[in-house]
Amino acid sequence: MINKHISSLEERVQKIHKESVVIDALGGLGFLYSDILAGGINATHVTLCARNYEGLGYVLDQITRYYSLIEMAAPDRVMLVEEAQDILKAKREGKLGIIFGFQEGSILGENKTLLPILHKLGVRIIQLTYNEANLLGCGSLEPNDTGLTSLGIQVINAMNRLGIVVDLSHLGYRTNRDAIEVSEDPVVFTHANPLALKNVPRNKPDELIRMVAEKGGVMGLTPYAPFCKSTPGKRPTLEDFLDQIDYVIQLVGIDHVGIGTDKFEGRMAEEQYIKHPPRDPKKIETPWGEQSYVEGFSHISQFSRITAGLLKRGYSDEDCAKIIGGNFHSVFQKVWKKPGF
Repeated sequence: MINKHISSLEERVQKIHKESVVIDALGGLGFLYSDILAGGINATHVTLCARNYEGLGYVLDQITRYYSLIEMAAPDRVMLVEEAQDILKAKREGKLGIIFGFQEGSILGENKTLLPILHKLGVRIIQLTYNEANLLGCGSLEPNDTGLTSLGIQVINAMNRLGIVVDLSHLGYRTNRDAIEVSEDPVVFTHANPLALKNVPRNKPDELIRMVAEKGGVMGLTPYAPFCKSTPGKRPTLEDFLDQIDYVIQLVGIDHVGIGTDKFEGRMAEEQYIKHPPRDPKKIETPWGEQSYVEGFSHISQFSRITAGLLKRGYSDEDCAKIIGGNFHSVFQKVWKKPGF
C-alpha cells in the first residue's frame, strides 16, 4: 500500500510538471542545463551581474558566453527567452529557457539609455540594487535607507516602457515601497522570504508582500537556508520551506506565490568563494555548499520535491501549477511587451 501511494504521488508530480510551465525565478548557472532540466524546470532566470564592480564589460562577457552556449555548444538543449511565449516553446522542444537578468543596477551608472541596448541583448529582469546603495536606491543592508532616487524613478519608468521586470529582492524597505509605488507594471521578489518567519534584513515584511500582490506581482520563495524559517541551531528542512509558501498564500493568495531557488548549482570553487565572500557574512549562518539550502533540497534536480510536498499538504494540481511557474509566467506575459522606441 505504501509503495502504491508513493508511486501515485510520483506519477501525479510527473503529470503536473509535464502539463505545467515550471520557472525558477532566480536560478543558478544556465551552463549546467542538464542538472536544471533534470529538475523538470523549463526556464531559469540567470544572473549576469550581482556586484557593483561588475561593469558593462563583465556583463557583455557573460552574455557572450551564454550566446555561445545557445548558438553553438548546446542549441538543442538551451534557448534564450525574450518573450513569455518563448518559455512555452522551450517546454515544447525540451529545452531550458534562459532568462537574462541583473541583481545589481550599478552597471547603468548615470546612463539609463543603456537600458534599450541591454533589452535588445536579451535582458528581461533587473534588480535595482543588491545589498548596498547605488545611484538608484538603497539595498537591504543599508543602515539609512533614503529610498528611490530620481535616477531610480527614471530607470523604472524606462523599464516599464521597454518591458523589463522590476525585481525588488535585495532592496531596502523604503526603496522597496518607493519602487512598488512608482512602477506601472507588476513588480516581483524573485527570491525572498517572509520576515515574519525569519528575521533577517533580506526578508520582506507582510506590508511589502501585500503591496507587491496588490500591484499584480509575485513573490518567489527561496529554499536558501539562512533566509528560511528554522529552529534555532538546526538546518531548516523542506517542510520549513513549505511552511513559508503556506504563510504567503494565506497572506496574499495563491496567485502571488512562486519559487526562486537562488540555487547556484555551479558547485562554486572554494577559491572563487574566498575571492568574493558574502557581503553580509554576519547574516550567513551556514557554510557554502549543500548546507546552504534546506535539508531535502540539496540539488536543483530535486526541484520536483517541492511539488510533491505541496501535494502532500493538500494543494490541487492547479494550485501547484501556479506556484511552480504559472504565476511568474503570467507576470512575464504582462510585462514583456514589445518596446516602443
